[in-house]
Parts: sequence; C-alpha cells; structure tokens
Amino acid sequence: MSDTGTRLRIRAQPSPRDPDTLRFLLDAPVQAHAAAVFDRDGDADAPLARALLAIAAVQRVEVEGESIHVRKAADARWEDLKAPIAAAIREVMTGSEPPLGEQKIEDGDARMLAAVRDLLDTRINPSISSHGGHITAERVKDGTVYLHMSGGCQGCAASQLTLRGGVERVLRGALPDLQGIVDVTDHDSGAAPFHAKLPARQTAAISPVAEPDTPLAPRLRSYLESLPSDDSVVGYGTLTRDMGFTEPGSIRLVTDALEETMHEDAAAGRPFIAARAVSRAGNGLPGKGFFDLACHLSRGPTPGESDREFHAREIVRLSSPAKGAAS
Repeated sequence: MSDTGTRLRIRAQPSPRDPDTLRFLLDAPVQAHAAAVFDRDGDADAPLARALLAIAAVQRVEVEGESIHVRKAADARWEDLKAPIAAAIREVMTGSEPPLGEQKIEDGDARMLAAVRDLLDTRINPSISSHGGHITAERVKDGTVYLHMSGGCQGCAASQLTLRGGVERVLRGALPDLQGIVDVTDHDSGAAPFHAKLPARQTAAISPVAEPDTPLAPRLRSYLESLPSDDSVVGYGTLTRDMGFTEPGSIRLVTDALEETMHEDAAAGRPFIAARAVSRAGNGLPGKGFFDLACHLSRGPTPGESDREFHAREIVRLSSPAKGAAS
C-alpha cells in the first residue's frame, strides 16, 4: 500500500494474562485473505516478518486480519520495543511489496489461531474474568485448538462446563471449520481442584467415575444416583453447594448440566435422573424448565396428567429395578 498522506494508525493492546505478547491493531487487514505465523528460528521470507524479526527481542509474529500479535523475549521491555515495532509495521505497510509476500498465505491453522484469540479477548475472557478466570489459546493443529485455563478456571469444578457449554458454543458458532477443542490445563494443580471442594460424604460416592476433568453432567448424575434412598430428591441450592459451587449464579450452571442429562436420558429411553433435583420454592417439584424440556423431548406429561403426577411417575421409574426401561 502507498502512503497517501494519512498516517497509518496502529494501536497496541496488551494481553490480560501474557505480559510478553502485545497485539498491534491496524485499521485494515494486513493483507487480504492472508494469515501467517513467523518464528525467529523459522523461514521468515516476507517483508513484515523480516522487518519485525530484525528487532532482536521479537521472538514470534502472528498475523490475521487487522491484528499483528508480537511475542517478545521475557527479559525485554515493551517500553523499548513498542516504538520500533510500530515504525517497522508502518514502513512495511506503506511500502510497495505485499507485507506477507507475493504468495497469499492460506495457513488455516494460523488464521484460526488468530480468530480464536480474538474471540477469547473480546467475548469470552471478559465474561469469566469476574470469577478470576482466563483462557488462552496455545496453538491450533489441523483445525483443533488447544486451550489453557488459568486463574479461577484452573481446577474449578465448573471448568469443563464453562469449556463445553460456553466457550465451545461461541467458538463453533463463529468458526465452522473448527475440528475440535482440547483442554491442556493441569487442573489437579489448580488453587481449588474439584475434589477439594466436595464434601467428604459426596467425594466417596463420586470419585470412582468422576475425575477432576470430567464434565459436570456425569458428576451430577453420579451424585443423584448416590442419594440415600431410591425416592430421594434434593433441592437445587443443596445440590449446587454439594457440587462445590458458592458463587452467585452457580445454580444456572447446575441446571444447564441437568438439562444435558435429560437429553442423554431421553435418547437412551431412561427415566430422567434430573427429576431428583427439585425447587423447594416449587413445593418439591423441579423448576418449570424441567417440564418444558421434557415436553420438547416428547417425554413430558401425558394428556390429562399434571406436572406433579408426571414427576411422581419419573421418581417411581427411577426407583424401580428396571430403571433403564422406557415406558
């Protein structure tokens, strides 16, 4: 691109959790339909890569759309680097050569990595930061993104629900080519790993089938199946606390996971294990969402049957020897 007299605007945005990475945001794509990743020890035969990697402290450059992510050496200071990096970007962008070279770089993994990081920065991390959590994308390989959870998300009992129920939904909705999501977090070393949060009486019942990285729905199923008697029910508040959640809004996490068990039970022709979770304010019945979803799954009350009668029927089915048989 040529300099038309208007100075190229470049904004620097720090990474909330990675002090060695800075995002330089332009007003337009660096190069249309192109994305690339350049490492200091790799092939950097592109004008932008040559210019940035010529700065001694720059270790890695990732380009996607309007974003240029620059990673520096740990012992370098951004105060010393921001100006020369911006000057190098400006010089390349106002030159005559395509910044990423004559060949348009169609590196799908590089494009996806940059897109995932943008979604994490703009849509996902702001919502989980109130709980002290943060998620970073470490790499993308063959369309699969590898995520690392830190802060309040590391070792949290809801981490997999957050990942599968929230993060995955956002990423797959925005990136239809996404092949998979892998959590590479060491949750056992988190500040509050799952088993440390469970009361002892529930840990014994759940631990054979629920490792710390097990999604929440199987843990809830194990909990509900372990209740003392076949006709037992438990309030949503008690269930939420016994699963280790204390933050406001945690009941929503639990009810979402209960709905997941309902989908599984309907597909398998089993009675709804979620029937054991009830609202004390609802006179011992599950919340309205339970009955709405049961109807949606074509497993709700029969014509003329009340919600209470349907719920009692589900509890009887759960208590019968042939629990797995469909009625």
